[in-house]
Parts: sequence; C-alpha cells; structure tokens
Amino acid sequence: MLGHNVIDHDLPILQEQAPHLALHQLPVIDTLRLSPLAFPQNPYHRLVKDYKLIRDSLNSPLSDCSSTLALFNDQRRAFVDLNVSHQTELLCYQALLAPSLKSDLGMLFASIAGQAPKRLTELRTLIPELLRETDPTLTRTLKVCSTRLDQLLEIDIMDETLHWPLAYTLAWLRVSGGNSVLAPWVRHQFPEVGRLITELRDTPCGQSDCGYCSTTHDPRHELRRYFAPIQDFRTEPDGRSLQHDVVLAGMQGKHVLAILATGGGKSLCYQLPALNRFHRNGSLTVIISPLQSLMKDQVDGLLARNVQCAATLNGLLTMPERAEVLEKIQLGDVGILLVSPEQFRNKAFRRVIAQRQVGAWIFDEAHCLSKWGADFRPDYLYVSRFIKQFTGNSDLAAIGCFTATAKPDVLEDIEKHFEEQLGITFERFIGTHERTNLHFEVLPCARAEKRHHTQALLEEELGGNHGGAVVFVSSRKGAEELADFLIGHGWACKHFHAGLEPHEKKDIQDAFKAGELKIIVATNAFGMGVDKADIRLVVHADIPGSLENYLQEAGRAGRDQEQARCVLLYDAQDIENQFGMCEGSKLTLRDIQQILRKLRKESDRRKGGRLVITAGEVLMDEQVETSFEAGERDAETKVVTAVAWLERGQFLKREENQTQIFPASLKLPKEEADKRLATAKLPGRRLEEFKAILSYLYDASADERINTDALMALTSLTKL
Repeated sequence: MLGHNVIDHDLPILQEQAPHLALHQLPVIDTLRLSPLAFPQNPYHRLVKDYKLIRDSLNSPLSDCSSTLALFNDQRRAFVDLNVSHQTELLCYQALLAPSLKSDLGMLFASIAGQAPKRLTELRTLIPELLRETDPTLTRTLKVCSTRLDQLLEIDIMDETLHWPLAYTLAWLRVSGGNSVLAPWVRHQFPEVGRLITELRDTPCGQSDCGYCSTTHDPRHELRRYFAPIQDFRTEPDGRSLQHDVVLAGMQGKHVLAILATGGGKSLCYQLPALNRFHRNGSLTVIISPLQSLMKDQVDGLLARNVQCAATLNGLLTMPERAEVLEKIQLGDVGILLVSPEQFRNKAFRRVIAQRQVGAWIFDEAHCLSKWGADFRPDYLYVSRFIKQFTGNSDLAAIGCFTATAKPDVLEDIEKHFEEQLGITFERFIGTHERTNLHFEVLPCARAEKRHHTQALLEEELGGNHGGAVVFVSSRKGAEELADFLIGHGWACKHFHAGLEPHEKKDIQDAFKAGELKIIVATNAFGMGVDKADIRLVVHADIPGSLENYLQEAGRAGRDQEQARCVLLYDAQDIENQFGMCEGSKLTLRDIQQILRKLRKESDRRKGGRLVITAGEVLMDEQVETSFEAGERDAETKVVTAVAWLERGQFLKREENQTQIFPASLKLPKEEADKRLATAKLPGRRLEEFKAILSYLYDASADERINTDALMALTSLTKL
C-alpha cells in the first residue's frame, strides 16, 4: 500500500472505521516518511506547506494518488542514485528501517541495494564512515562529537524506537553545514531527531582529543575559518577580549546583552555565532535591525567573505527580490536573516519563518527598544511578543541585544522588557565607548559659515587622499542644499535621507563604498546606516539629538582602525532648532486619546470584530482632532506610535498587518481619459475629484505603489 502521510493520518481512521479491510495486512510505504531520506538537501520540490502535495486540482483523491505515485517514483530514483554515490548511507537506512524482507520497506530497499540488510552491529563500522568530514578546509576526522558517537554506536542503534530518528539524523548529517533544513514535521513527530543532532553537534564533550568539539566549539578556530585573514579577536586596554567572550557566550546559546563601541567589531559578535549555529544544526539566526542600509552593508560584507547564507528583508527590495529571499529562507539556503521590525507583522514573513528552526533572535541597535521604542520604531516592542508566540511550549532560542551606546537606565529598560515579556535575564558584556583612533573637535561658527567650514575640512582631510567623508545634518532640505553646494565645488557627493526611493539609496550606498562618491551628506537618523571602512572625516554640520546619537554617528569614522577626525560645527542656535524638532515630533495626551476614541468608535461599528484600519482613515475623520494633520510627513508614524503606547497600556492589541496589493496599469492616454470623463455627466464636485485622482495616477511613475489613503485624501471621503 502506497500513500502520503498514511501511517499517521489515513490508516488510523480506516482502522477505526473499517478494521475488516484486507489492506490492513499489506506492507505500507509512506512517501512523507521517505522524503527526508531521499531529499535531505532541500525540501522536495513537489512538497509545499511543509508536507502537503501540490495538487493538479482541488479535492481530488485521484489527483492525490497520481501526485503520490510521481513522488514515490522520484524517491526511488533518488535512492538508486544514492546506492551509487553513497551506498553506505543506503545500507544504514536499510538496516535501521528494513531489517528483514518482511518489513514494510524490506522489498523496496532490497531491490535497490541488491543485498540483504546488514546486521545492526555492522553499523558500528558503517556509520563512522558515513560521518567522515568531507570539507577539505577542515582538519578534523568526523562531522560529529566522537565521544557522543561512541555512545550512539554502543547503545542507541540497538534501541528500535530510535531507528527512524537515527535514519533522519544520518540523512541530515551527511548534507549538514550547507543549505539543508530539517522539515518541521520531522521535529514534531520525531523529537528525538532534534535531541540527537543537539548531542552530536551542539554539545561540547570537553575532550581535547575530540577533533569536532575542539574546533567547532572554539571561537578562535571559527573566527579564522569564516573571517580570514583575521587571526584573533580585538583586545581591550586591560588585555581581555570582550569580543571573544561575547562570541563564546553566543555559541553556547546564552542570552547576551553587549555594549561595544561603534567600529569595535560589534556585528562580528553575533555574525560568527550565527554562522557557527547554521553549520552545526541548520538553524536560522534572525537579526532585527532598524536601518535598511545597515542590513545591506552587513549582507554585502558577508558576501565579500564568500559567506553565501546571509539575506535581508526590507523595503529596499523589489517584489521579485523579496519573493526570492522568502523562498531561500524556506528552502534552508539562508542562515543569517536581517529584517526590519515591521516584518514581524507581515503574513508572508510569518508563514515562511514558521518552516525553520530559529537558533537565535538578535536585536541590533537594541537601544531602540527603550530610547527609540516609543517615537522611532514602535514595532521593536512587538518583536518579543511575536517570539513568545513563535516559541510556544518549545525551548526559547537565545536572545542577543547589541548596541554601541546605552546609558544605565536604557540598559535597565531593555532588561526589564525581556524579563516581563520572555522571563529571561541577560549575561552582560559592557565595553568602553573609547575609540583611540578618533580625534574629536568642536569648532564654534555661525550658521552662515558652516558650508565654508565643511568645504575647508574636506579639502584638508580628503584633498589628494583616499577615503571618504560623511556630513551629518538635521533635515532633508539641509542635506540636499549642502550636497548641491559641495557638488558645485567639484566634490563627488550625494545627499542621503528617508525621502529617497529604495533604488536611489542602494545606488548611493554602492557608489560610496566603491569610492565613486567621496562624500555623503546624510540626515541624522538615516546616516547611521552609512557604512564604509575608510571614512577619514565625520562632520556634524548640525548637532544631533543626543550624546548617544553623536557617538553612533561619529563612530562611522575610522572603522579600519586608522586615524580619523570627528568635527562638530557648533552654533548656539542649533540647540533651539533641536528643541523645535523635538517639539514638532511630540505626541500629546490628547492626540492619543483622540486616536483611541476613533478606534473604539470603529470597533463598535463593526460589532467588536477585528478592526483593519489605516492611519489615513483615522486622521481624515473630521471628528478626530490631533495636533498634526493627515498630510504631514510623519503623520503615519505618529499614529503608529500612539497605537504602540495604547497597546503598552493594554487599551488594545495590535496584530499582524493586513496588506492587499492590486497590480494595475493605465489603459488610456491622459487626453483620452479626460475626454471620457468630460462626457460622463458627473456632478461638478465629483468630476473634480475624479480629475484629481486621474492626475495623481498619471503623474506617478510606473512602479510606484499608490496607497488608498493618498487617493482618499483627493476626495470628499473623509468623514467616516
């Protein structure tokens, strides 16, 4: 009898409903159970949604049978190929799962292997041969801990209840260290598989003669393996290596809270344990980062080191690029995933990540949880709630929080947040902010002189020299004007801020890193995502909002450990400007009350069901009186921030985003559309609204996304 998932699903039902059927006496071949053995490298292409078969039609048992037969034929061909390329592996499966010709799989494996099953005791010779290290760059003999393997060969192979878990473990181990992913249903139905992999690969035995443990669990060995030509970790002034200690804690699966100075090798402290985990057990490390450009820099840096398992999900990606990344995550090609916190409310992301074992959750720029959590990235606070839901009753994966600057009260906020949400405490690693290769200066000058001082500093530091410079300003307009001024003086320069299109940001970053651009003029918030090793000068033409921000931004300089300058151009009026910006970004208590009132009103209208509403819908209600208008640049951010505060106060609960995209194109030239509209006999006001919408659509670029709030603002549909 052949079927897909018949052992755990169909046959128990048939046994209960029709125990007299003769098919209960037949040998059973379950294609679901064979798939991880036949296709351990990546999930089988005919299998979707973890274990279900792709169907030619809906609700068709005949179609299911055809798909199952096609899958079985592919599996048989895979086993025939395995008998040629890795016969030892096939013989191990046969001994464990088909120990006699009368067993369910007996005739199948005998017909492929061409011989009778081996005795279980013979596996004590075959399994070590199967688990020999095949990576020529590694000097060890085995892919697993030799101490734990001895125990497996002596005791575990004789335990019949472990034979399926052992077979799945061996299948995964042969292809481990690459794009192999263990199907979630295997971990669920056979939890011993996870235990065996953990004991064989993740748990150091402490024996110096174990080639696997003495290399894989050694941070310095792994550093040279993945980050050559680097030979050792950086040391602190007192001689200890904070980097080494943080990496070791990460490799051991501890919850880590670390402060390392900008440019002090912070990203390596979570990238190296992530690569180590991916090699050991195929798990995914999810890195939550607030800045798209930082994510791109990290992925580009890893690719430059020939690390191919890193990817990012953020707004810089096109729809096809995003789809490709999601598929790679599901197939196990991605071991390090950098995401913006907003992704955790995205259904497609949540669905794909559920297919993977997550080894760690890393919060980069973790001060966002406290200092910026309320007014910059509210979704940072949601991530821990998602992690709790994702984990369920399973063991919580390691949590890592990394930042370059955090005052004691910010650290306490972070620790309190995770203690309340996830019940964990951190192991602290507190470094110094000191960067001995950076030279800090404050240059008093009037606002009118700042452009010329900036120009003079650039001439002094970059004239005829290699490297680049970043100039920080406080506004988008200021960035554009200063960039134009510097371009007029012959500098290869671009402005960089949140208002640029994703492809523009990407092009500017690439050009800056390649040296085609010498200077970037950036706004404070987005400038922190600018990363280049040989930045020789950082100029603050406007003071930043805090000392922490200043350290972050100035820390862009001298990341290659060479000498660099950090100059602040100071005008007393700058402080007043900062106060004005802070005042403009503030939310009042009345704002929050008005938004809550609107949400309650809409919830009542929909009789308490799930409420899906946009920021525009909230603000365009004439009865909602806030200190800011719907058309303001930061209006949506303020609504989201208000909702975050309301959620924190338990007035409401926000779940995943509901996004619908409708691909469309304009079929007529604008002149023809105007003619048709003119003959439509619409009331005057409605005609003007339609004209406004048409003009808006025709003025938009071909690939621009138009949201419904923008269209609604052009109409009278504001009273909801």
